[in-house]
Amino acid sequence: MQFLVSFCLSFAFLAVSVRGDLHPDCVCNNGGTYVWRMTTNACTVYNNAAYQWGGSNYNTASGRCDANSGAQLGGNEWEAACKSVAKTGFQCVDGVGTCFADPDEVRGSCSK
Repeated sequence: MQFLVSFCLSFAFLAVSVRGDLHPDCVCNNGGTYVWRMTTNACTVYNNAAYQWGGSNYNTASGRCDANSGAQLGGNEWEAACKSVAKTGFQCVDGVGTCFADPDEVRGSCSK
């Protein structure tokens, strides 16, 4: 009986902790500064991964990657998408060439 109670409590904690990292929208930051050029690419990378919480699309008006209707964005998975774009490259600010960032300096930032 005690094992069953412990198991149920552990399962409930795990379920809450996984759901606790879901968000309606996110952006990519490099060195603490928002970078829309990384965010647009990360939004595509995240969407193409087809996570169980649903897809995403870049919202030009807000400059954020929004979860599709009825979906949410996983925070850890979003940050991994930002770091991936930092390594593979994104549009430079002047529109010429491909820029890169140190993945250790890149963070995902999401709304609550």
